Amino acid sequence: MPQTAPPTTTATKLTPGHVSRLLGRNQGPEFFYQAAFVPLQTVQIPKNVNLNRPLERLTIRLDIRITIAGANMSAVFPEALQSLIQQVQLQGQHRVYGALVPIQLTGSDIFAWPSLFRTTGCSILINGVRVNPLGVPNGLPAATFGNTGTYDCQIFWDIPLTPVVPAAAKLNCVPFLYQQSDWGDTLNLQLIMGDASSLGTQGGGGSATFSALGSSSGTPQFFVYTNYEILGVLANQLTTAVTIRAIQQVPPGNIQATSANLAKLAQLQKYKTLNAVVKSGLLAAGTSAGVQVYSALSDSIFQQTQIRVDNKAIRNNLDNQTYKEYLRFAFEAEHQPQGYLPMSFLDGSLNPRTAFPGDQVSAGSTYEVDSQIISGNSANYAEVIQEYFQGTPSGSN
Repeated sequence: MPQTAPPTTTATKLTPGHVSRLLGRNQGPEFFYQAAFVPLQTVQIPKNVNLNRPLERLTIRLDIRITIAGANMSAVFPEALQSLIQQVQLQGQHRVYGALVPIQLTGSDIFAWPSLFRTTGCSILINGVRVNPLGVPNGLPAATFGNTGTYDCQIFWDIPLTPVVPAAAKLNCVPFLYQQSDWGDTLNLQLIMGDASSLGTQGGGGSATFSALGSSSGTPQFFVYTNYEILGVLANQLTTAVTIRAIQQVPPGNIQATSANLAKLAQLQKYKTLNAVVKSGLLAAGTSAGVQVYSALSDSIFQQTQIRVDNKAIRNNLDNQTYKEYLRFAFEAEHQPQGYLPMSFLDGSLNPRTAFPGDQVSAGSTYEVDSQIISGNSANYAEVIQEYFQGTPSGSN
């Protein structure tokens, strides 16, 4: 139900002290849903996400035992375990903007996203040891997965619903929380699962099978948790905006041959843009129908990648690697993972209100991501993720 102020509390009584005591208090992970992991299944979670308090994030955890038998895997894909969830989609009916899909990303992109903008990101535990697959090169550390044996894995996908900024700037994101007054009881979550072909290429005569965590039998389980911020009476006094992360596949035929000139990778939506991320590498062959994973991630397919309006660069980036290193420093991020190139408008103040005003780009103008292609390959594959928001969050006027 919507949050309402107690009869004795009014907006005029909220002093700076009241506000400082309300802002930034988290509920912590709260269990929402559990179900069996079934390869290649599309799971429509049969209940709407509860918004009785302002929602800040969702967390998905998969508990699974993977047994590799017969032969070592001949190749482990760089985002093998993250790709066991192929897609996450969150959708609902907003009172102002109508039907929206704020989150529509692959599991691997969701896993990598926080690490682009913070010192810590999502986690994987294999046989009780935390491993970090994100780095240069991108992939699981050697000898942690892929040889014959048993691997008890817990994979955590953290899904912030607000812009992602370093912890010190967290309060800038409060006006982006999800509120029941905006969404009612309409938010629902859909997951599309991968299968053994998401992991890599099996060795001759080899196989990979799934069972319950810690057991050679049973079914893997996934769990969904919510995290709320406890804003009390302040919740009803916020004007909130909606953060949207949407993915576009770059047409493979456009990036298979080298190009000395800048070529269009994707047309952007004309909204206030927080970040755009280009992900690039080689598409894996031989996966199951509907399963798409990278066999390799690469920082050397594109160069001079830019966001441009009417063929004019908003920022004149000439060297992708230098720009990645600059953003790593700006966000105090532990890594800028191989194959991911962020282009951000939050790097100065770490405030979402510094978003590029894409909503002011005229109807007849182009607003796109362009790049040189410096490494041609028939397997070149790329995606562009645009993070933008609709609305005017409190404090913007």
